[in-house]
Formats: sequence, C-alpha cells, structure tokens
Amino acid sequence: MLKINHFTENFILILVITSMFFPTLPIGVDLRFDDIMALLLIPILILVKPNFKINRIVISYFYILVIVCISTLYGYFFLDVPKSFRDLNEFVRILKPFLIIIAVSYCDTNQLSKKLHFLFRYGALLIIFLGFLEYFNLLGIRKIMSIIYTGHRFEDLGRTRTILTVGDPNIAAAFVLFFITYILQSMFLTKNKVRNSLILLFLLVVLLMTSSRTLLIVFAIILFASLAYHFKRNKFFSIIIFSLSFFVLILLINQFQYLTIGFSTFSEGTNTSMLQRYKQWYEAFELFLKSPFIGWGPAKEIHSTIVDNEHLFLLRRYGVIGYLAVINLLFGYVWVVFRKRAKIKNMDIFHKRIALSSFFVCILIFILMMTNNFFSGYQLMPLYIIMITIVENKLKTT
Repeated sequence: MLKINHFTENFILILVITSMFFPTLPIGVDLRFDDIMALLLIPILILVKPNFKINRIVISYFYILVIVCISTLYGYFFLDVPKSFRDLNEFVRILKPFLIIIAVSYCDTNQLSKKLHFLFRYGALLIIFLGFLEYFNLLGIRKIMSIIYTGHRFEDLGRTRTILTVGDPNIAAAFVLFFITYILQSMFLTKNKVRNSLILLFLLVVLLMTSSRTLLIVFAIILFASLAYHFKRNKFFSIIIFSLSFFVLILLINQFQYLTIGFSTFSEGTNTSMLQRYKQWYEAFELFLKSPFIGWGPAKEIHSTIVDNEHLFLLRRYGVIGYLAVINLLFGYVWVVFRKRAKIKNMDIFHKRIALSSFFVCILIFILMMTNNFFSGYQLMPLYIIMITIVENKLKTT
C-alpha cells in the first residue's frame, strides 16, 4: 500500500478549486476537469493505506446511488426511456461526491480544515476581483468569461449580471453566499473583525452584481440567523455588521435595475421568468405523477434538464424515494448539529467555522433548490459534502 503525506488533502483541495473555478471541458461532451479528478480518486484510494470508516453520510449517499441505478433501469425497461450515454455521464457526476466522501475519511481533518480555510480566505478575494472586473467589463473580460463559462449565453444581454466562474448569475450568487457565510462565522469567532468585515461588504456588493433576487433574500435570512446565534457574545459587533450591511443594500440596490424591476414585476404577477418557471414546474409535476415512487431516471434524451426547481426535478427523476434520500443526505446534517451542539461549541476554531458555516448554508441550499439546482448542479455540491464530512468525522473522534 502507498503511504502519503497529506497528498489526499491537497488532492481534494485542488478538486474543489477546479469544481468552483474551472469551466466545462470544450470537447463536445458535458465533462468537467473535476469529474476526471474524482475518477482518479478510485486508484488513489486503492493504493492508500486503508483508513475508511462507515458513517451516516456514506450510507446515505450509497442509498442514493442505488436509487439512481434502479430509477434509470426502471425508466429504460418500463417507461420506454431511450438509452443514452448522457445518462451514464450523469451517473458519473453523481458518483463524484461519493468518492469525495470516502477520500475525506482518509484525510487528517485538521489539515483539511486548514486547507479549506485557505480556500475561503483567498477564494473570497478572487471572487471580489473577478466580480468587479466582469461587472465593469475591464479589459473586455465580460466577453471572455462568457465564452469560457457559458458558451456566449450572457454575452449579448443588455443588462449586466455577473456570472463569475459558474456560468449562471443565480448559481454565482449562491457561490458568493457560500463565502459570505464562512466569512461571517470567521468574523465572529476570530479577532480579525475589521479585515473580515471589509471582505464581507465587498462580497455583498458582488452578490448585488449577480442581481439574484432569491439569493439576496437568502443573504438576509443567513445574516439574521448568524447574528442571532452570535449576538449574546458579540452584541456590539452584531449591531455594527447589521448596520453596515443594511447601509450597503440601501445605498446600492437602486443601481441594479434587474433587481428592483424583478421585485416589482413579481409582486404584480407579471414577472416573465417566474411565469416560465411555473410552466416548467407544472410539466415536471405532471411527469412525476406518472412514476411517483421511483421516477424516470435522468432520461436526458426525452426530458429537459431545466426545471428551475430541484425539488420537482428530483421528484421527476427519482421519485419520492430518491427525493427523500437526497433530502436526508443534505439536511440530515442539521439534526447532527442539534444533537452534537455541545461538542461543536468545544471544537477548535477551524472545525467550528466549518461546522457553523455548513449549518447556515443549509438555509441557502433549501431555498436555492426552489428556483435552481444544488445537488444536480455539481459545482457547489463537492464543497458542501467535504465540509459536512469533515465535521461529522471530527464529531465521531471527539
């Protein structure tokens, strides 16, 4: 067997960086660099000295994989779904987080949590830099990023919505919120309050640049939840952060017309993007009713991959059984945090930041799934899986 010195931790760090900052490979197949890296984990884990433990996340995800296989085969044999290589590619994508979960079990959680802190600290600065560069189109970067990350999808829009490195403004907003949530916890748990406050406010501006109405509301919810949790020990600073965030929003929100017009048309019931979503939701629900328990499988040859509601999307693909399996994986962590809250309070600073950030991110995930994808989106899922696996593995050893 091969013994390695923090190789797996470094490999996982690079994998999550590529999942968040690298585009889809331009080879005519929907394949990402991090997909290839995840598959490389298979021979690596075979060569590494065994240290694998069964836990809640492993069991939950294995159950999901079984349901995906059953749903896919059921669709092929009983619902006349055409067989497709794209469905196989979908299974490889879904397999990726499972391999990551296993790989994290081989890691030193102390080392990996420090490497994630490095990612959040410097990744936040990169997001701010790219966000301002793209929004103000400095050096013509907007067209370049559009070509690389969207295939020209947002290049010719009259309005300006920042897409960052994820190719969609709504997912970009979720991307920014991941970092905002971590910076918030760092701000309250460490002495670097001034630096983290500045980073937070600049990230908030980038969030406004995405013009995502839903995620702006989620920001407010996460901010209030974080302030409520930390208020007892940080009363004065909590008031300062709330005041600064409120001031930035009031000062700048009118500069982003897509946001203000969107809120106005939504309240009037004339928002075209929501009307289109209602139609997609209805179609997905109709298909779900035809196979409610086990779904259709990916069925990419006959079904749209765009539903703009992952709750309905998962119900259509994998039925009630598969949907509940995914919900158990993503939000079972909330129950773990409540049961082990005393242990979390006594964690070291690196693990505690990850534990609290993951907990508040659950709010983001649930609401994001109402209008977009998270589990099926692939770019943010690896980071969340790594975070909750680190925490749950740490809790089992303390």
